[in-house]
Amino acid sequence: MFVPVTRQATSASGAAQLGEEVLRAGALALAAPSGPVYLGVPTDLLSARGPAGRCGSPAVVAPAPLPDGDLDAAVGLLEQARCPLVWAGGGALRARAGREVGELATRLAAPVLTTYMARGLLAPAHPCAVAGPPHLPEVGALWDEADAVIAIGSDLDGMMTQNWAMPAPPRMLAINVDAADAAKSYRPDVTLAGDARVLTGALAARVAHREGLAQLESRLATLARAIRRAVARDDEQAASLLEIMRTVLPDDAVVVADMCIPGYWLAGFHAVPGPRKLAYPVGWGTLGFAFPASLGAAVAGVGRAVCVSGDGGFLFACGELATAVQERLAVTLVIADDGGYGMLRFDQARAGEPAFGVDLRNPDFVALAHSFGVPAARVAGFGDEFAAALSRSLAVAGPVVIVVDAALRPPPTTSPRWYRRAAPAQSEFKEQTV
Repeated sequence: MFVPVTRQATSASGAAQLGEEVLRAGALALAAPSGPVYLGVPTDLLSARGPAGRCGSPAVVAPAPLPDGDLDAAVGLLEQARCPLVWAGGGALRARAGREVGELATRLAAPVLTTYMARGLLAPAHPCAVAGPPHLPEVGALWDEADAVIAIGSDLDGMMTQNWAMPAPPRMLAINVDAADAAKSYRPDVTLAGDARVLTGALAARVAHREGLAQLESRLATLARAIRRAVARDDEQAASLLEIMRTVLPDDAVVVADMCIPGYWLAGFHAVPGPRKLAYPVGWGTLGFAFPASLGAAVAGVGRAVCVSGDGGFLFACGELATAVQERLAVTLVIADDGGYGMLRFDQARAGEPAFGVDLRNPDFVALAHSFGVPAARVAGFGDEFAAALSRSLAVAGPVVIVVDAALRPPPTTSPRWYRRAAPAQSEFKEQTV
């Protein structure tokens, strides 16, 4: 059952080997390309005696060697490019390649688009960082203009490319730990297979500095302002949420967004200050992810966890309030209460159908939190009242619940609003921003 969804699936061979096998499984899970490993432990081993003492340490997997020949071809491709663009994915973030990606982009005077999994790879103030997702026509234009795309640690999946509606670039260089993964969506002209940090750094050292960085920074600053104005026109509540999260939260806070409409806005537009400061499930059917994941983030002790979920998603694991209290976890839980499954309700209304199966009979979330001894408040909308409640929560040592009565419109990053999947005249966001 586990074979199709793991890198390896095995069963423990005996009590004496169990420690080593656990370490071996962990090392394999963490080795690039990282992924889950299944180790089954038969129940009779749970009561068996094993050897005393430490099991040792798993071997460290060394980065792949640098492919000198391919690197020459990569440099040649970039020398011919007049309008390059960097597309950085989760593999770049896991490889800790932020500095190298930023250096390469700076040398090339190239804009950097980051996927959901790579948000925070570059600081928002970096001169090459693009402030919005490629689901906006203005940002998508950067892809369309590029005569060469450098895809670093990304498989260019359907969520980011509007189900691969983005046209294949004229030339493409892929840097990926897995060459097959790099080519499964768009075929690269050159592939560098190996550690993204090592390879991107080596590439950056080989390319010459280009002029145009100041002009690019000015263009991207203008683009960022246009995006903020367009978001405000699209949904004032969403714009207010984004601004409050940007100004109230400290840089060390970890935002954990659920598959809910406020979470969609944060995933696409939140100004993420650094790597691993935004967690987002990126996929269909992952409703209910945020609250349990935020508990894990809080346990890590790297900053206060701020969980943003809808009423439906929170109810998937509301009993975990007991865990948050028991472990005194520093987590602020923001529950956007729109009385049901807002995204599905939007889909039904857009199709001209009556709402069916999307309205929930919710508990009193504030009373539920109080029953666990958790401080809680209900506010109306993502305005000043919410900003004050969020600010107060940061000074509380343990969990806090903030219930927000708000119904937001889904952002252009959600599939019903993908502009590349619609006829040009039907692109709502584009009509509002011209």
